[in-house]
Formats: sequence, C-alpha cells, structure tokens
Amino acid sequence: MANNRVTYATAQVSIKDNKVAETSVISNDYVVGILSSGISDADVEVGLTAVLDGVWPDECDIMIDNEQIHYESWSTTSGCGTLTRGANGTTAISHLVAAEVKLKAWEVPYGMQNTSISTAFNTEDVFQIGQLDTYENLETLPEIEVSMERVLDGTKPLWLMCTDSRYSSLKGRTADFKVDIAVNVYPDSQDSATGTADSVVFCSGMYISSISYNFTTDGNFTESVTMIGNDKAWGTLVPTTPKPSGHFPTAASFNAAVVGEGVQRSENFNPHGTGGTLLPAEISTDDHIQSVSVSADIGREDIYELGTKAPYYRAVSFPIEVTCSFEVITSKGDGVNALSAQDNLTARQITITSDGGLTINLGANNKLTSVSYGDFSTGGDSTTCTFEYSNSNSLLIEHTAE
Repeated sequence: MANNRVTYATAQVSIKDNKVAETSVISNDYVVGILSSGISDADVEVGLTAVLDGVWPDECDIMIDNEQIHYESWSTTSGCGTLTRGANGTTAISHLVAAEVKLKAWEVPYGMQNTSISTAFNTEDVFQIGQLDTYENLETLPEIEVSMERVLDGTKPLWLMCTDSRYSSLKGRTADFKVDIAVNVYPDSQDSATGTADSVVFCSGMYISSISYNFTTDGNFTESVTMIGNDKAWGTLVPTTPKPSGHFPTAASFNAAVVGEGVQRSENFNPHGTGGTLLPAEISTDDHIQSVSVSADIGREDIYELGTKAPYYRAVSFPIEVTCSFEVITSKGDGVNALSAQDNLTARQITITSDGGLTINLGANNKLTSVSYGDFSTGGDSTTCTFEYSNSNSLLIEHTAE
C-alpha cells in the first residue's frame, strides 16, 4: 500500500509549446532520428505514415507512442516497417507504421532539482453606502506561479524550452510565447517516473517571468526559471490530448554523462578569455573568481478586453534589466575610482561560457552599478570584491547541443 509520500523519483516535469498543435508526418516518409539528448548511440530510421497538417522544421522533437525522439533530417525512402529500439537505457518499444506521431511533443528537462507550483486566489470586496457588511465578494483571476531549478549538465536549458525558438534576442524570445507545464505524480512504490501516473497537474498558457544562472566554487552550476499564468488543472480537467507520459523507464537509465556532458561544477567554468568567455576589465587575470550569477526579471502587464475575464495578452514591460554579479578574491582591492568631477564608467562586454555547450552573452553595454570591497575581520577570512553590472534588454543564451 502506498504511503502517499512523493519522492524525487516519483515526479516528472514536462514542458510543451502552447501554440504548436501536434500533427502527424507525411505519408511514406522516413525520419532519420536519434533519441532526445543523444541517449541512443546509433542513428535509426523511423518509418511513419499518417496525414500532415502543418509545417515541419528541419530538426525537431517528436513523440511516437510514449517515446520521445529527436530527428535531424528527412529522407524520402518509402516502404516502412516495424521499428524496435531499446539501447542504452530506453524501453524496448516497438513502433508500428500506424503509430500515433506528434510534433514537438512534451519535452522533459534533465537534471531537475526542484519544482514548486503556487496558486494565489484574488478577491475584491465591494461595499455600498448604508451597509457595513460586504455587498459582494468578487473573485478575480487566480495567479499561478511555477518555479523550476535544474543543474547544468550539457542538456537543453529550460530557457530554450520556455522561450520562442524562432528568435535569439531577449525581446523576440519572450514577447509572445507561452508553454504548458505538467507535473506527473507516480506511485511512491516506483523508483522511476514511468507508466501510468497517479495524478497530473497541468498549467496552461505560462509565460516566463524570470531567469537566473549561478556558478559557484562550492556546488553545482544551476539554472532557475519562474513561469506565470492563470490556469491550473488536476484530474478530469486535465486535457486528454495531449497528455505527458512517463519518461524514465528505469532508475538507472539516465546518467548525466550519457544524456549530456555531466553535471557542471567549478572546474567546468571557462575563465578569462577561455572558450569565448569575456569578463569585464575590472576583473583581472590575477583575481580568483568565487561565484558568478546572471539574472533577469521579465515583468509583464496584463492587457484585457471587454467580454473576457482573463487577459488576452501579457505584454513584457520593457526595458528589462539584466544583471550580472562577480565575487572575487583579490589582493589589490577593487581598483575602481569614483570621482565626482568626472564620468567613471566604461561599457563592458560580458560573455560567460562553461563546458557542456552553454554560452551567456550579455552584450557590450554592461556598466558597473556597484562594487563592494572589504569585510575585513580579525578572523582571517579572505577579503572579497563583489562587482555588479547591468544592461537593458541584452541577453543571448545559446547551447551548442541544440
């Protein structure tokens, strides 16, 4: 009998583009594909027949039955047969020619550390003259917030799952893009998230609200994302199609060094000028970097129209401030002059790279907003400098595996 305790192994997070409807592939075509995130070593030909209704990109994720596959190119060979796969931790699923195929199916992020869903119900008391008690207590929109954090491990970042892949700029990726987020809860007697879920929570039409990356010397590198929306459903209110499904066939199937480059830590950070990294001139090659953090709060304005309760659009409130902070140990002090009789700042290029293919480009117009030096004490602790920079609207996040 289950003890109703949800563990890290019995929940699965899934993300899907809210706008793209699932379609099926062209009749009598093959897809040359590999499992998502390179879990399978060998390329395979996936034979599919169905009706096409939509535009298929050159490279995409598809879902066949309960197996997510990433295809890289088309070929036009006909005469499909049955495909059986099962290498390197995957389930041995046999796919018939007529198996249901979906474009851009639910993506399952790897390296997830925590996920939380919070719901706030808003009410408004309406009064009338002549009566102390409430005239009516009106319910306004519920506010849903989903927070997710994962380790950087060489697999696809949350940012690329939750923003518009047609663009590279911060404005283009965030302006008008929504995703659906689902969390499946499986029996706690299982050691992996597979099979039929006990329950599913489905958050629809979620906009990205914030993003942050943290690189430290004393832990794993992490990526954190917050999504906001107004719709959340459990049980019978969850859409039957599409529905996310169990992704991890066995507890030992997915290893960070197999699906990606492995969990990233201090030794995986590319320092001064290495691998494309460009740090501001205030941080010298003699300084010892202790931590780096990058963050952006993507505020939004609800826009309404008569006849509906929910906003028809949540516009990004530009400009977006993008901040970057460096903590370093130095023997020279912060080296920053602050003189009232002159301008003190120079715009800096900041680009951060790490092993595993991640590049964070903050552009060339970052200026120092604050610097602190000190915490001198009798305890003999290392003296640190913290440099904080900011820019407006410049944030380009790329991943070479995508």
